Amino acid sequence: MKPFNGMEAAPLRIVGADKREIVLRQGEIAVLLGPNGAGKTSLLEIAAGLREPGDLGVSYGDEPLWLERGRGRRSLNASALRRYAYASQAPEEQLFARTAQEELEAALKPYRLTAERHAERIACGLEAVGWDASWASRNPFRMSGGERRRLALACLFASPADWLLLDEPAAGLDAPGQRLVSRQLTKMKESGVGVLLVSHDSEWSLALADRVLLLSPDGDLRSCGRDELLRNPQWWEEAGMTVPDWLRTVNPLLEAGVPPELLWNPSALAAEWIRLEREPERRRRTSVASVSQASSIRTKFRPRTDRSGRSRSTPLAAFDPRSVWLSYVLLSFAIFSIRSWTGIAASAIAALAATALARIPVWRWRLPIAGFILFSAVVSLVAGWGGGRSFDPDAFLKSLHSLTRTLLVMLLGLGLATAITPLRLRRSLEQLLSFRGRLAGPMPKFILTVTLMLRFIPVLVGEWERFARLTVARSKETSRGPLAAARRVIHTTMPFMLSLFRLGDQIAAALESRGVGRRRYPTVPRVLRWRKRDLALSLISLAVSALLWRWGG
Repeated sequence: MKPFNGMEAAPLRIVGADKREIVLRQGEIAVLLGPNGAGKTSLLEIAAGLREPGDLGVSYGDEPLWLERGRGRRSLNASALRRYAYASQAPEEQLFARTAQEELEAALKPYRLTAERHAERIACGLEAVGWDASWASRNPFRMSGGERRRLALACLFASPADWLLLDEPAAGLDAPGQRLVSRQLTKMKESGVGVLLVSHDSEWSLALADRVLLLSPDGDLRSCGRDELLRNPQWWEEAGMTVPDWLRTVNPLLEAGVPPELLWNPSALAAEWIRLEREPERRRRTSVASVSQASSIRTKFRPRTDRSGRSRSTPLAAFDPRSVWLSYVLLSFAIFSIRSWTGIAASAIAALAATALARIPVWRWRLPIAGFILFSAVVSLVAGWGGGRSFDPDAFLKSLHSLTRTLLVMLLGLGLATAITPLRLRRSLEQLLSFRGRLAGPMPKFILTVTLMLRFIPVLVGEWERFARLTVARSKETSRGPLAAARRVIHTTMPFMLSLFRLGDQIAAALESRGVGRRRYPTVPRVLRWRKRDLALSLISLAVSALLWRWGG
C-alpha cells in the first residue's frame, strides 16, 4: 500500500514493560478500549510523546519516538513527531489563530510543504468536515462549539502525517457529525493512513475497527482483531469491562455463524435474523469455535496510579491547616526581615530543608520557578544599569536580594497548595475567624477568595502543563533554544488564557447554583482540633524564624 505522505511505511510499534511488542499497521484503524481510569488517554499521550514513556518503547517505522542523550536523559525525535497528527478529547480548546486559514496553516507548518501541496491539504481539511473555501476566512472565536470542534478536526485531517491519534473523536457530536467523522476516517485508512483512537462508544468505534487494543486497570494490554473480540466476549470482562448490551443482544447471531460485518448493517442483519428463525432447529445450531487466545498479543503497560495531581505522601497533610499557615507566616516574616547575604544563605538552607522534609514536589513547579528566576535576573540587571552609562553593582545586588527573598517565600508557599485541600483550608479559616459559631461581615467573601486561590493553583499548573504538551504535538518542535522556547510559550499562552476564562465561567455558575452569598451569617461547625503535633510544628517554625531574624536581621 502506498504511504499517504509518499514516505516509507511507518508501522507504530509499542514495546511493553515485558519487552513484548504490539505492531499497528498503516491502512488500519485500531481502537483502544478499557474501563474508566485504566490509562487509555495516558497510553495515547505516550504514543504521541506527550508523556514520559517509562518502561515502554514507542517507534514509528525505524524512527524511535525518544532519543537517548546519555546519562539517562532522553529527548523527543522531531522526525518521529512528524509521523503523526494528534487530537485530544477537546481539540477545539487549542485553537488560537484569528482565522480558520491561519489555524490550518499552523497545523501544516512543521511539514514544509510546497505551495501547491499546502493549498491542496488545506482544501482537503475543509472538505473533510463538510466545509468549502468560504470557511477559511472565518474567526474561530465567533464560531459555535460544534463549529470549533469541526475546525480542530479539519486541522487534523489536513495534516500529511502517516498516523492519526485521536482521543474520543466522536464525543459531543450528533449523529450526522459522527457519520462524517466515520466516513473521513475510513477514507484516510483507504489512502494508507494508520489510525489509533480511544473511544468509550464501542458500538460506533468497532464498526470502524480493524484491530482492537484492550487495556485493563492492572496495565495488561491485549491486541486482537475486531472479529476475535466479538467472538470472545469474555475478553471484555478480563479487561475489567462489562460486555456491551448491544453485543449481548447479537451474540446468538454470531454463534449461529452470522458474519460480524453484518452487525452494522441493520437491514442485512434483520434479514439474516429472520432467515435463521425460519430454519429448523438442527440447522441453526452451527458450531462456531471461539478464536484461540493464542492469536491475540498481550503486553504490559504501566498503569496510572494518581489521577489527582496532588501529592498524597506529604507529612504536612497530617497537620492542622492553621498550624501550617502559622508556620508559613512566621518563616515568611523572618525571611523578609533579612538584610544580609549570609542571612539569605541561611534562609535558602532552611527553605530547601523544609521542602525536602515536607516532600513538596518542587519539580512540578519548575517552569514558574525558572520564569521567576529569569525575571529576577532581568529586573536586577535593569536596576544595575539604572539608565546610566555605568553599571551600579550596589543597585544590582539590592534588587537581586529583594527578589531572592520573594523566591524563597514562594518555594515555601508551594507546600500549602500541596498539603492543604481547599475544603480543609476553608474549615480552618471558618473556625479561626468565626465568633460564637458564626461568620459576620466580609469574612465569608475573604474565606471564599483565599480558598479559590489555593484551589486553582494546582488547576492552573495542570492546565499549563496540558497545553504545553499539546503545543509539542502540534508544532513538532523539540529544540531547546530560547527562540523555540519563546514560540512554545506564545502558542501555549493563548489557549491557556481562554481556558482560564472558561474555568471562571464554570466556577461562577457552580457558586451561583449552590447559593453562595445568599445567606449572610452561616453557622460554622467545629471539625478541626489543634493537636500536640500542630503545637510542635508552630514552635519549631517560631524557633527557626527567630534564628533567621537574629542572624540576618
